Amino acid sequence: MELARAYKQLIDQIVATAGPAPLLHVHAGLAIYLLARLVLRERRGSLAALHCVFATEMLNEALDWLAASPSWTLRDTLGDVTLTMLWPVAIAAVAQHRRRRWRRATARRPRPAVPAAPYPSS
Repeated sequence: MELARAYKQLIDQIVATAGPAPLLHVHAGLAIYLLARLVLRERRGSLAALHCVFATEMLNEALDWLAASPSWTLRDTLGDVTLTMLWPVAIAAVAQHRRRRWRRATARRPRPAVPAAPYPSS
C-alpha cells in the first residue's frame, strides 16, 4: 500500500510539472513502446513491444487503484488505457499491414529462370 501511495505522489508531481495526465499517457505509451523495441531488438510492428506497453499500463492502473480506491473509476481507467495504447497499436498495425502487403507482392513476382548448367566437355 505504501508503494502505491508513493507511486501516486510521484505521478502527481510529474503531472503538476509536465502537463495534463492524458497527454502524459500518450507520451508514456510511445516511450515505453520505443524502449521495449530497443531492448528486445524488435522491428516496427513488434507485438512483444505492444505487450510490454500493455503490461506497464496495467501495472500503472493497478497502482492507481490501490492508491486511490475510493475515487477510482472504470471510465478513467479505460480512458488511460486507450490513450496509452493508441499510437503504439497504430504504429504496430500499419507496420504489420505493410509487411503482409510486401510479402504478398514478393510472393507474386515471377522468379527469374535459373540457367541450366553446361554439360562438361569430354
